[in-house]
Amino acid sequence: MLKWRKIGEDFIAVKAGKEYNGEPYYWTTFYYYKGLIIDTGCPHTADESAKFVDEMKLNVKAVLLTHYHEDHSGGAYLFKDKFNVEVFAPEKSLEILANPPEIPIYRQIVWGQPKPVKAIPLKKDMTIENLAIKIIETPGHSFDHVSILIGRKFFIGDLVTNLNPIIIMKEEDSIDVISSLKKILEFEFDKAYSGHGVWNRNEVKNALENTLRLKKEVEKLRRKGLSIDQIVEQIFPNPPKKVIQMEEVSGGEWSRKNLVEALLGIRRKAN
Repeated sequence: MLKWRKIGEDFIAVKAGKEYNGEPYYWTTFYYYKGLIIDTGCPHTADESAKFVDEMKLNVKAVLLTHYHEDHSGGAYLFKDKFNVEVFAPEKSLEILANPPEIPIYRQIVWGQPKPVKAIPLKKDMTIENLAIKIIETPGHSFDHVSILIGRKFFIGDLVTNLNPIIIMKEEDSIDVISSLKKILEFEFDKAYSGHGVWNRNEVKNALENTLRLKKEVEKLRRKGLSIDQIVEQIFPNPPKKVIQMEEVSGGEWSRKNLVEALLGIRRKAN
């Protein structure tokens, strides 16, 4: 299922998600901007997304991926073949994109098992079709995550998914997210385009401030001797129903507990 809107000249946002009972459980957004496809939606919507691009007669010159997660890279294999273009991805993504592991069943149901795609590493500074592109490493949501700055437009993948975080994946590193948010705020931009929203500069700043505030609250409770579970219950006492569902369905791969542990640095990966 797709929903699309024109943002500006030669600039389209496409929301994609597999339909269940009339509505996707989880939407994600990819973008077409002046010949570039930035992220590609999930494997389940690859055919529909490619058909949309074809029917709209969009002049695709290249595909750029912000990170390897299947809801962002899932259509890359088909876009590459159908439009005869190169797929560019973070260098750290290349192996996992070429040889994707089997993902958990719930993710196969919601997004689909990713198919292999051979990608070319993104460079720090690139030019495609006279567009100057700057690639900024912004890890945290995933180990390989990058953000893509074109003019004053920032394509930030999943760096900001919610201005007030409440639930994250087990692999996410909130300390790195904080550093990455600080990094992108050093650049001049008008809007940040993510897989789950479009944010202005002040909203990105708010996301950083909210995460820092949450970090202080979690650390304060930890110093008082509260357990992780006790902190979760005190900080997030009445979570939305969808959060509870995601925790249960994912077997804890997504959870509030992950966020608390990440903010405390408990699961930080050794560099």
